[in-house]
Amino acid sequence: MKIVDKTNWFIYKHFGILKFKNKKEMKNLLLMIVAVTMLFGCSTKTEEVKEAKLEKVLQIHQGSFAFCGASGAVPTGRKIIVQGVEYNEGCAICPVLNGPSISNLAMRGVSESWGKFNIEKNFQTPDGTDKTVWSLFWYYDTTTKVPQFNPSTKGWEYMTPNNRMFIVNTDQPNTSESNMFAMPGTIIDTLDNGIVLAKCYGPLNEAAVPLRIALPVESGMTSITAAKEGAPYPVGTPIPPHGSYLKK
Repeated sequence: MKIVDKTNWFIYKHFGILKFKNKKEMKNLLLMIVAVTMLFGCSTKTEEVKEAKLEKVLQIHQGSFAFCGASGAVPTGRKIIVQGVEYNEGCAICPVLNGPSISNLAMRGVSESWGKFNIEKNFQTPDGTDKTVWSLFWYYDTTTKVPQFNPSTKGWEYMTPNNRMFIVNTDQPNTSESNMFAMPGTIIDTLDNGIVLAKCYGPLNEAAVPLRIALPVESGMTSITAAKEGAPYPVGTPIPPHGSYLKK
């Protein structure tokens, strides 16, 4: 299946009910969908089976969510188990946004800081209340400003994201990685400028993709993030080989 056909399929299945304020919003959505399908998709003769599996795992979430894609993380000194595999735990401070986002129904685990979490059983928020949020995915480019921590001013501001790639070196925090996709968080503060912040917990040096199993991030991998250069354990994921998201 061509990438255009795959994109149309994904939009029809998951975004058909969404209404757009303007052409720019529609354009950003299309760019995000192309990025998702290129990241998660591949074209083979077993495409229909793969599409069905992908549809079951990736779901659209509407409402408040934590956007951690431009954040770094710090080790908590505790452990977190994701999809049956134990990792060192990290904590990221992330802005809370409202709108559509992409969720991973296969995510479940237990955090020594948070406790048990299961996004399929508690889809809207980790504990069913408005005091918590899931950290989910949405694509923002340089035409959009999102809340980010500005190292120069030591404060949270609306800034354009800088989506970048880097080579992982797990010997150093700023070239390591953290996964906050479909991870639990607690709303902790509302700043004077209206930015709402959440404290989210996720594994260090664990890949967000594939979606159904937890795999370690290793030195030499190419990872993607919108976190500022120098941020410790930037939130992101290595770019996976085609078809790896289908592993069980």
